[in-house]
Amino acid sequence: MMVFVMSNFMTFLTDFWKLKLIEALTIVNLREGLKNTLQIYVALCIDSFLGYRRMLILSSVLYSAGLGLLAFSMPQHLFNNKRECPAERVDCFKTLKHTPFWEGLALLIAGGAAQVIPLRSLSFGQTITLKVPEYFKQTRGCSFKVKIAILWRYWRQRFIRFLCIAFMMLGIITSVYGFISSESEWQRRFMISAIAIAIGLIWFLCGFPFYGPRKLQSSTLFTMLRVLIAAVRKRHLNYRQQPLHRGHGDDREQPLTDHLECLNNAAAKKSPADEGTKWKLCTVKEVEQTKLVLNIIPMSMTFVAYGMVKSLGDTFFIDQANSIREGTPIVVLLIIQKVSQILVKKGYEIVIEKRIERIGRRYSDGVKIGLGMVASIICCAVASPVESRRLKGLRQEGLSNHPKATAPAPAPNSALDPNATAPISAFLFVPQFFFLGVMEGLAGDGIQDFFSHYVPDSRRYATVLTSSLTGFGTLLNIGFITILNYYSKSKYKESWFGDSINQSHLDFIYRAYIIVALLNCFLYACVATRYSYDNIIGRPEEAEEEEEIIFLEA
Repeated sequence: MMVFVMSNFMTFLTDFWKLKLIEALTIVNLREGLKNTLQIYVALCIDSFLGYRRMLILSSVLYSAGLGLLAFSMPQHLFNNKRECPAERVDCFKTLKHTPFWEGLALLIAGGAAQVIPLRSLSFGQTITLKVPEYFKQTRGCSFKVKIAILWRYWRQRFIRFLCIAFMMLGIITSVYGFISSESEWQRRFMISAIAIAIGLIWFLCGFPFYGPRKLQSSTLFTMLRVLIAAVRKRHLNYRQQPLHRGHGDDREQPLTDHLECLNNAAAKKSPADEGTKWKLCTVKEVEQTKLVLNIIPMSMTFVAYGMVKSLGDTFFIDQANSIREGTPIVVLLIIQKVSQILVKKGYEIVIEKRIERIGRRYSDGVKIGLGMVASIICCAVASPVESRRLKGLRQEGLSNHPKATAPAPAPNSALDPNATAPISAFLFVPQFFFLGVMEGLAGDGIQDFFSHYVPDSRRYATVLTSSLTGFGTLLNIGFITILNYYSKSKYKESWFGDSINQSHLDFIYRAYIIVALLNCFLYACVATRYSYDNIIGRPEEAEEEEEIIFLEA
């Protein structure tokens, strides 16, 4: 239920607190952007200090406390026992200063950022199977006890996956029912979500003594930082005239390339004393891994626009669907979005991805992301005429608070009743939610696959890097909205962002996003066609499943 509640956070700010549209947009984008961007720092803390289990405990406490503070930020005595901030009050935003809203929002950001990674690792991540070890292949047989142990681990993984899916489906069903049954009762929604997380945390703590010791591990991001600092500190050296630190074992065979030659000094031994200092000396393998990460930066910059368009689903789309007369719950449209995301993802794997791999090519990730970019253009292009029709329906029915605006004479958007509901069907919003899900299933999943194939230690960092880039795009969206607001005021003498969605020009705003998506699509095409897809270092998922063996991931 927590997911559905936070997906409708925009409605909570505009309907309950009566915030202006641009104020609510800023808060929602700030929450979602910071939550996703901070995941990369959470990954560093998990690897170096806390581990997955302690981070899950900390995040659950923060998230539950944040939802509780949001529930207590709606005191009825401030609104004369009404369920929302009165429409005649223009200082509802100032009222937030006297409530624990901002403290709860900060805890939600921190808890949300810290919760995603350990949840995935401790649930479905435990059922990921690894490739068959070479030593296991070379043995002709094994004892009966070993076979029993292998079968036990195999069926244990299958049972864990079954439980994860069963609890997830049960959670979705109960969440949808709870979300619909507590319509317009935001305090109840927040409290139920907070209590549910607290109960889950208590259940998790009951088995904490049986989970085993904490396992910390090296971080690729931390290694990259070490290489950059070491290269800067030894920038005056000539690595060709110095011995190189090649590490131990198989790492000694790693060649040192001339690409990004300025980083090679990080592996040069200036003196024997450097070997004991990680910030002065790195191995050749660490330098080459850092180069691989830096190589994908130009490609990664084209993914930022995906986060900008994706943020529309948490803001404008939700507010649009909430402002129609037909009583279709928003959760139905969110389910359509999620189902389309899953279906298009599976459809691409069956129809396109296998055909590309059959001809021996490795650019499936690039094609998948490109199709997602096209879907983002279609998504905005579909949403614009739907919004125009919604505003036209409001004007035709004379739903205006302007004294001179009478039906059927058109009125400016600023004269429309901010609380009016449009006489259109919710079916009109299905295409934009559908293509939003298509974009997430293609571009979002394609970006994650791209990182999983071209980033060292991709099993842990593909999801983190995808979320961080998406969050950066969401934060960038705040600046883009500010630019649109300034542009509309200076050119048309009226802002496209009114006090409410009925007093705004979302159709014009969507057209601006179409231009951004088009430009980004062309930029992506230029970068993607010049990118080399031959340096795959991650393990393709299909290869893992072919040699599936039953070793639980450490």
